[in-house]
Amino acid sequence: MNRNPPIGIACLVVLVGPPGSGKSTWARRNGRGAIHVSQDGLIDAISPDGFEHVYRPIYAAAEDALARAALHSGHTVIVDRTNRTREHRRRWLDVAREAGCPAVAVVMTASASLCRSRNRERDSGRRLSEERIERMLAALEPVQPAEGFLAVFEDTITLAEMLSQLSTGRKGLSHEYCHEAR
Repeated sequence: MNRNPPIGIACLVVLVGPPGSGKSTWARRNGRGAIHVSQDGLIDAISPDGFEHVYRPIYAAAEDALARAALHSGHTVIVDRTNRTREHRRRWLDVAREAGCPAVAVVMTASASLCRSRNRERDSGRRLSEERIERMLAALEPVQPAEGFLAVFEDTITLAEMLSQLSTGRKGLSHEYCHEAR
């Protein structure tokens, strides 16, 4: 019995938001049947004592390889990392284009103060310094329609709702939490 049957729709879902904004929670709640590409999970697998700059290219290569393999096999992929700049997101748009599948963005709506609070509540292995969280919050670039996503959704949408809208071609034309990106 397969307890996590694949959705069967090749689609790249790029989560966008600062640390503590709810990306991993959204991915866990919505990830049944999808492949979860978690930067934190891969960091833990590659360097169990936490992030090491020397391994940065290996983390990125692992993320890319996992996403490409899953998309080429027809799976939905959720990319769980901050994706805070257009440059970071362009990488994922290129991966989706190479696989010939749509890419959508899901923007986390948690306030900066909530992100700071959640960061302070994290265990010491996951907590960022106050300076680092402030730099990451300041570096967050809003997703722009011209970036190339098929649609941009807010985090109130579920994966099932999103895929349903995309498959019927609505792409948010009638939903308050989805903005058409083209």
